[in-house]
Amino acid sequence: MTGHPWMNQRRALLRATLGLGPGLMEAGALWLPLAGQAATPGIDAPPEPLPPRPVQVPPLQQAQLANGLSVISAPLPGLPLVSAMLLLRVGAEADAPGQPGVAAMTATLLAKGTRRGGRPVSATVLAQQAESLGSALDAASGWRSSSLAMTVTRPKLEAALALMADVMRQPLLAADELERARAQALDGLRVSFKDPAALSGLLLRRAWWGESPYGAVAAPAALQKLTVAALRDFHARWYRPEQAALVLAGDITADEAQALAQRLLGDWRGAAPALAPPAAASAPAPLAAPLVLLDMPGAGQSGVAVAAPFVASGDAQRRVAQVAGAVLGGGYSARLNQEVRIKRGLSYGAFADSESQPPGGMLAARTQTDHKTAAEALALLRGEITRLAAEPPTPAELAARQATLVGSFARRLDTTGGLAALAASQWSQGRPLADLQRTVPEILAVTSEQVAAFARSHWTPERLRAVVVGDLAAAGAGLAPAAEPRALRLTMATLDLMRPGLVAARPGSAAGGG
Repeated sequence: MTGHPWMNQRRALLRATLGLGPGLMEAGALWLPLAGQAATPGIDAPPEPLPPRPVQVPPLQQAQLANGLSVISAPLPGLPLVSAMLLLRVGAEADAPGQPGVAAMTATLLAKGTRRGGRPVSATVLAQQAESLGSALDAASGWRSSSLAMTVTRPKLEAALALMADVMRQPLLAADELERARAQALDGLRVSFKDPAALSGLLLRRAWWGESPYGAVAAPAALQKLTVAALRDFHARWYRPEQAALVLAGDITADEAQALAQRLLGDWRGAAPALAPPAAASAPAPLAAPLVLLDMPGAGQSGVAVAAPFVASGDAQRRVAQVAGAVLGGGYSARLNQEVRIKRGLSYGAFADSESQPPGGMLAARTQTDHKTAAEALALLRGEITRLAAEPPTPAELAARQATLVGSFARRLDTTGGLAALAASQWSQGRPLADLQRTVPEILAVTSEQVAAFARSHWTPERLRAVVVGDLAAAGAGLAPAAEPRALRLTMATLDLMRPGLVAARPGSAAGGG
């Protein structure tokens, strides 16, 4: 038998496995692709890639009921499913000053009991009713958004919407459920307060936004103060049809969506007089100190985070900023991970994310590393953010990051849940639904020169703010006062996330170090 050694080994292994004599193989009783012969795609080799397909956003339609409720339909034929989302254009930014956590806790308690048919229904029964429809009732809250969501088969849609309408309009907001949710939230915070990476993210938000509502952090002291009365007041003030939208994506037409909304939500009226929109929030007000160092003796690693300016939600440079953020930290081969993990092995990963709010935005670069390399990781994050101004992305680098953004967007269009979330995000941010049709061409139109110009105008060294949470004694000289003389140095005892300046008030003093 002749041929490539690898092919001979493969034949011998197959003969042994099947118990065949050597003659059968060479006689062609069993076929194996020989060296030099073309393999069959899909059988002996991976399938050939199909030609690229253009990204197509389904036609989205928006209508409005007489009570002010917006109805958004996103047809996605071919699947007998519909994802339904009932959401409000209000979230944590509407919390009263000094009382963070009310919006989030109100949303959490939505699915913990409601009135149906004039009778109270417990959280357990609600969960059973949702499961009988083949789904689960998901409640969530974030910046400028509070929502309920379910995905069901088309025949179950009306029953699911009836359930969601009752939960949104008539939640019990009961005291015993508040105590359970409070205990769960406090447990989560205790875990976060022992995690340097998670805690650095909380500090970075406060250090960047300052007194703006977008800088508020619901610390344990705030959770302890939450009351049923505050939650019910928030619900009465903000859970109103003119603040709400119903998004239906999947096997449904625009006419069917509007008829369902009219039947189940057309008689919805607010429980209190209509309110003016929330007052405009203030712009980011970063700390004067360029670096916050929180000492956490005995921590396993250090959390390192750096914030930089980003565009406001209505800024015309939104797409350029999006691509610039992706070049910096939008994936495994983006610049931050290249420098921190791939070239130097300082961490398992370094990435960046961004947020845009009406008064401004924040880009956050993050990593977690050994205490001894925290100063080096901090320097790399800072350096990579500012390097983009002088070193624009190469054509290949830019194309890869644009492909990542386009691919991420396109994958969301393939599922009813992803499509509903895209439409909901667009509505909650006050952007026209038609903008989704322009997402891909706008991303692909961004040039390297635009990315560099954006970095030059936004990402200068003096505008960066940074946080390191870890064992500062183990970090060595790189984070010592001589190396970082302008740093704000805190301990867990002197930290107060409720205060814009992050410094707890001294006992007996009305003012802290904020």
